[in-house]
Amino acid sequence: MRILLMTPFLTIGGADRLNLDVVRQLTGRRFRFSVVATLPHAHEWRPLFESITPDVVTLHPMIAPEQQPAFVRDLIRSRDIQALLISNSQFGYVLLPYLRRHCPDVVVLDLLHAVEPHWLDGGYPQLSLQQRAWIDLSITVSGDLHDWMIARGGDPERIVVSPAAIDVNVWNPAHFDRATIRQASGMPLDLPLILSVGRLAPEKRPRLAMRILRDVAQRGVPFSALIIGEGPERPVLERMLHDPVLRNVRLTGALPPERVREALAAADLLLLPSAREGIAIVLYEAMAMGVVPVAADVGGQRELVTPDCGILVPPSGDETTAYAAAIIGLLTDPTQRAAMGARARQRIVDHFRLDLMGDRMEAFMRHAVEHSARAGRTIPTPEEAERSAIEAIQLARQARNVARLWETGGYAGDIDLSPARRAALRIVRSARKHLRPWYRRLAAHDDSRLRRGVLTVRDWVVRWVYRA
Repeated sequence: MRILLMTPFLTIGGADRLNLDVVRQLTGRRFRFSVVATLPHAHEWRPLFESITPDVVTLHPMIAPEQQPAFVRDLIRSRDIQALLISNSQFGYVLLPYLRRHCPDVVVLDLLHAVEPHWLDGGYPQLSLQQRAWIDLSITVSGDLHDWMIARGGDPERIVVSPAAIDVNVWNPAHFDRATIRQASGMPLDLPLILSVGRLAPEKRPRLAMRILRDVAQRGVPFSALIIGEGPERPVLERMLHDPVLRNVRLTGALPPERVREALAAADLLLLPSAREGIAIVLYEAMAMGVVPVAADVGGQRELVTPDCGILVPPSGDETTAYAAAIIGLLTDPTQRAAMGARARQRIVDHFRLDLMGDRMEAFMRHAVEHSARAGRTIPTPEEAERSAIEAIQLARQARNVARLWETGGYAGDIDLSPARRAALRIVRSARKHLRPWYRRLAAHDDSRLRRGVLTVRDWVVRWVYRA
């Protein structure tokens, strides 16, 4: 079976990690993949996808927005694509009526990761529901997300659950020597090690993680900690680390997967107080390495982290105190900590191995194809298909122009603009540079109105500067 994966980015992150695992697992089962990345980006993980399939295309800047719908249609036809898998691509969802009209025999599936309450009233799961007339099967990574979609009108017959998974042979603490890793990284050998791993962005709440660690330290419980990740919150965390009570806490920046794996091999606890998640990939990684998670009870995380192998903290009340109490209890009871870590790894081995996920995904793909062949297909009208293509072109133009708006390495791409618009660009780019730290501080409080307001202004500027 030949599958086209449509995704916005090929970059570091949980969604792309799952996409990569799906492509690798199904390729090993004689599926063949083509991959289309739909948004402008550096696409740092493109080589990883190309190591599995050479057929990887990035729409920007290769394909003009006006040509992108027809390009995707022709790619489906030329590659003899049998199934389209959409993962977090707004462009892909919008284009579905056009593709169904012109490629009526192609089975459509989507892979859904998490609800995004501050974008489009739910994010990609809401887009999936809006376009469900053209989707044969939706695959969610958690029962919590499955139930969210059913409660909002989704068809229970066409929404299934396939949790993420991990390679338990690669993520195996038996392959590592804790003492050697700690010595190489300069971490104390005699102190429990806490990790916090993830993008340093407001939704991951790294400031809360730092306050929790400070609370634990102030109560006189010894530990060391590494904060692994990069993002807009880093300057704030660096200032917080000036507190002498946090002398055993270090920021490492972003690390490649092999370095994260080494850090987890040397760790005892994982701290993950996110504001929202589907099920964080780092939880699978930590549990596979025998590390006990202390994480937020959000999304579907309780489907992975059970009370015998980790602690989940509800996102309400005095969270700092609740997290600190959970951590202190584990730090001061090494026997319980070791037992929970062993059970955490066993849970991954028993239920969340990559081969099990591959079996599920293969079964869902084949089920969707068989069901689609039996069921009647609704075909969009020519007018619906045309509207779909127009909206997709508008999205592609907007994505291109937003990328142009923030270019700062010169104005070669803006030579077609009037002097007034080029002057406006200089002002906008300068204002962004100076105001961005303040915006990040305010946005860290999850002020959705501020975010929407900033995006509204940005989009107005884009339309004015780059209007035809």
